[in-house]
Amino acid sequence: MVGVSATQPLSWGRLTLDRLLACGFSGELVAVGPQAVESPSVVSVRSLSELNAPPDLVVVATPADAAPGVLAEASAIGVVAAVVFSAGFSEAGDTLREQRLREAAGDMAVLGPNCLGIVNHAAGIQLSTSGFLGRSRRTEGPVAIITQSGALGFVLADLLEKAEIGYTYYASVGNEMCLTTADLGQYLVERPEVETIVLYLEGVRDAAGLRELGERARTLGKTVVALAVGSSEGGRRSALSHTAAVAGDYTLLSALCTQAGILLVRTDDELVDAVLCGRKGCRLPESPAFAVLTMSGGAGGVLADSLTTMGARIPPLSEPTRRRIAEIGTVEAGDLNPIDLGGNFFRSLDSFHALIGVLDEADEIDAVVVYLTFGDYFVDNFRDIAETCAATATPTWFIWAGAPEGEITRSRRPETVIPSIGAFVRRTSMAVRPASTKPVEQDRGDRRSPALRRVLTELHAAPVLSEAGIRHVPMDAATTPEGVVAAIEAADWAGTRMVVKGDSSQAPHRAHLGLLRIDIARADLLSAAAEIHARLNRSCVDDEARLVAQPLVEHRAEIALGAVRDPIYGTAVVLGAGGARAEDHSAPRHTILLPATPQDIDGLATWASSEFDCDAASIAAAIRSLIAVLHEHPEYHEIDINPLCVVDGGLVAVDALITLTDTP
Repeated sequence: MVGVSATQPLSWGRLTLDRLLACGFSGELVAVGPQAVESPSVVSVRSLSELNAPPDLVVVATPADAAPGVLAEASAIGVVAAVVFSAGFSEAGDTLREQRLREAAGDMAVLGPNCLGIVNHAAGIQLSTSGFLGRSRRTEGPVAIITQSGALGFVLADLLEKAEIGYTYYASVGNEMCLTTADLGQYLVERPEVETIVLYLEGVRDAAGLRELGERARTLGKTVVALAVGSSEGGRRSALSHTAAVAGDYTLLSALCTQAGILLVRTDDELVDAVLCGRKGCRLPESPAFAVLTMSGGAGGVLADSLTTMGARIPPLSEPTRRRIAEIGTVEAGDLNPIDLGGNFFRSLDSFHALIGVLDEADEIDAVVVYLTFGDYFVDNFRDIAETCAATATPTWFIWAGAPEGEITRSRRPETVIPSIGAFVRRTSMAVRPASTKPVEQDRGDRRSPALRRVLTELHAAPVLSEAGIRHVPMDAATTPEGVVAAIEAADWAGTRMVVKGDSSQAPHRAHLGLLRIDIARADLLSAAAEIHARLNRSCVDDEARLVAQPLVEHRAEIALGAVRDPIYGTAVVLGAGGARAEDHSAPRHTILLPATPQDIDGLATWASSEFDCDAASIAAAIRSLIAVLHEHPEYHEIDINPLCVVDGGLVAVDALITLTDTP
């Protein structure tokens, strides 16, 4: 421990030393400071160079200015790992000081700086100053917590413990100068005692590593839950296209989590629910089929409405299942779904386990919820029902409404026994997870540093996309108004309504500059083209600028389809409302990250088909064509197809933009 004060008991170094002694750590402890610490369990030295052998770990609790020197000294004597509490580095805007710290560390594994330490209950180690660690706690449990905010990480630990869930590992990563959230997660997910990994994220530096963590956890049958800030982020990216402008950090993180099987939540309460769902091993499909078993018809109706609202189904029971229920003879009021046991259900409590067993074995059911009230006269029976619900292969929850005081806690089944319908709905909304599938291609995106962006306007982008299979409206171009009118006549577009645009790499957002006129009658074509031409000359100094004419496309919906390469998350494909609504952040929009599975693509297309009244197969084909263009052209930084019009017979693009990144 470097930076231990013999006279200031509340200094970070002394607090951490005392915490480590109090938790029963039995290894050798060395306090490094100007004065000796009076403790028979601690060796005191003035500097690391006085040690005869390198310690396994050095903890740095000095001011920021001294920290690089401490790591340099530690590296010189052969130390391989360090925890740096010291703050005042990149989080405070001092990137040069953090660079000096990184250089001093050399090949050491460093946690921090600006972190709150680590906890390993299995090894009896508590390296932190948090007062939370001084409280009595639950026995260690199957949870590991990795946090970018030290204090909030302990708050999450407290909430989990209050929900009867213990944790074994805690790590505050701070500035992630060396070890990242993904590094620690990928280590801890392999530990046999860890079932659930909890993450608190304020930013993502290693998206590929985070995705690998989620996929590995899914393979192992474990759960990763992430609480992240940034959903209100207004867009830090400087973008030329609509697609890049709407692909904010939280949007990309949400897509990553969906595809990697990470449960992304927005509040601390949701996180606890997600962890409890993870402990049940819930991997419910989208739109899961629930069986509702209750002694109250009213409660059954409320549950059915609530589940349906959140996207679940309450299907009728199959004839074989109904026949087996009839053989048990416990149902009085109805054996459809919800299943109403009637007011005299208590007379058949001994048969309740058999009834749950039938539902557990029913092929048409993905999950079961049991709703019973009070139970003051049948506490032992209700406890047995809780155990039966906890033991089913099909995820089963027991809502014990109005339970006698303390009974839900005494059941010690927080993942199964729930006090209310509202708590149940909140819990089960965390349970839907995507299935694990193999990616169809590997594309980490363009991770080169962006330099000068060049633009391929519609005249140049449309042929590229058309060749890949994305149909584009016919176009003709000219340098003068008269020329564009002549081109239209030569194209035999007589009798159609038309569109005229200005096309220049200096005007990627041409509608904002008045360089777009739609639904032009033939008699007004020359004057409209002259107006666009004058504005084009005022807005741009571009020898390649052109007037573009197109036939007006009759359509029933407008879609925006695009892609952007992000330096953190890789390549994102974005699909949503098009036209003017492409700039509306509240408009419907979904994102997937590459590599994408066939299921990812088909799922996006199915959603678009429902949202925009279009053919799912046509949308899926357009997405695959876009991915093919990205694969063929790694120099393309953004692709923006807006709008992609829904017409009879499929889709047709009426505008497109591609930006490229030049690298030195």
